[in-house]
Amino acid sequence: MKQLKPSATGVINAQADRMRKSGIHVFNFAAGDPILPNHPAILEAANRAIQEGISPYAPIAGLTELRTLAADWMNRRYQAQYDISQTIVTCGGKFGIYAALQILLEPGDEVLIPAPYWVSYPEMVRLGTGVPKVILTSPSSHWKLTPQSLKTHLTKKSKVLILNNACNPTGALYTRKEIAELLLVTKEADLTVISDEVYSELVFDNAEFVSCSSFPEHRSRVIVIESCSKNFGMAGWRVGFAFGPKEIITNMIALQSQSTTGTSLISQKAAIGALLHADAVSTYVREAMDLRRKLFFKTFNRLFSTKIVPAPSSLYFFAKIGENSVKLCEQILDKSRVALVPGIGFGMEGYARFAFTEKEDEIVKGLEALLNLFRMNARDSCFNALLKE
Repeated sequence: MKQLKPSATGVINAQADRMRKSGIHVFNFAAGDPILPNHPAILEAANRAIQEGISPYAPIAGLTELRTLAADWMNRRYQAQYDISQTIVTCGGKFGIYAALQILLEPGDEVLIPAPYWVSYPEMVRLGTGVPKVILTSPSSHWKLTPQSLKTHLTKKSKVLILNNACNPTGALYTRKEIAELLLVTKEADLTVISDEVYSELVFDNAEFVSCSSFPEHRSRVIVIESCSKNFGMAGWRVGFAFGPKEIITNMIALQSQSTTGTSLISQKAAIGALLHADAVSTYVREAMDLRRKLFFKTFNRLFSTKIVPAPSSLYFFAKIGENSVKLCEQILDKSRVALVPGIGFGMEGYARFAFTEKEDEIVKGLEALLNLFRMNARDSCFNALLKE
C-alpha cells in the first residue's frame, strides 16, 4: 500500500483544478468525463427520490429494480443472458474491476494486460496481490491484442486477462471475430476474462460493439464491467455494474458488504431513470460526444501537420508527442494551459491522451493554444512531434 501510485489522470486533473482555483483558465483534454447536462430522465428520477425526504441504506448488492433493469439492458443490447443473481451494482465500474480482482486472485497470480491500458489496472492487480503482466500492442495492429501475442505471454501463473473494449486510451474497437479468437485462447489457457466495456454505447460511425457476454460458451469464465459514467453521462453519480457467474457475483457482494456498503440510494434511483430510457439517454450522450469528436479531429488536422484518423469509439485520441511524456505534459500544462495525460500512465512512453469531452469552443481554443506552444518551441525536438508530416 505504501508503494501504491496515484492515478495518472487524477494527478493531472488535480493540477489543472489547482490552476483553475488560482484564476488560470485551463483547457482540459485530460478528463474522460462527458461535459453535458444530465438527461432529464436522470434528474427527474433523482428528484423524485429526494422528494421522498429519506435516504436509507440501499441493499448492498443494489436495488432490485436497478439490477433487473441492468441485466435486461445487457440482454437486449448485447445478447447476454444475465439474471439478477448474476448482477451487482457497484460504486462505478472501477470498484467492479477492483472487487473482481480481489475475489479472483491469489498471491503471485499473473494478470495479462494489453497496453496501452487504463491507468488503474496494474495498481488494482497489485492491490489484489497479483502480478500485472503487460502485453504491448502497436499502431500497426490498431492497438489491439492478437491471439498470437496473448499465447506468447502465457505462463503457468497466468490467471486473468483484462480486456478493455472499447479501449481507453486508444479508442480501439474489437470485431466479433477478434473477440471470439481471443476468448478461445483464454478458454484453452483456463483464464478468467474481466471485460471492461464501460464505453459500449460510445461507438461511432455505425460501428458494431460486441460484448464478451454475447458468447454463451464462454460466460462461465467472463466478468463484464459496465458503467453509467460514460454511456449515460453520469460520471459523478458513481454507478457501475458487474455481470458474471453467480458464485463470483455472490463473493463480490460479500466484499462490498465489508467495504463500500454499496452505492448511494439517490444515485441508484438516478440510474434507474437512465435505464428506463436507456436508448434515449445513451443516444443523447453519444450524439453530443460525436459532434465534439468530429470537431476535435477536424480541428487537429487543420492545425497540425500530423494527420490523424478519428477513433471509432470511447472519448479519446492517443497521440505520439515526444519522449518523456510526464515532463512534456507538465511543460504543456504550465506553458499553454492545456491538460493532457502522459502516455507512460497508460504503459506507453512517448504518447499522450487527449479527451474530446469538453465544450466545442474549449476544444478549438485548446488545440490552438497547443499549436502556438509547439510553434514557439519548434526548434526544441521535444516540441515538434505534432508538427512533422
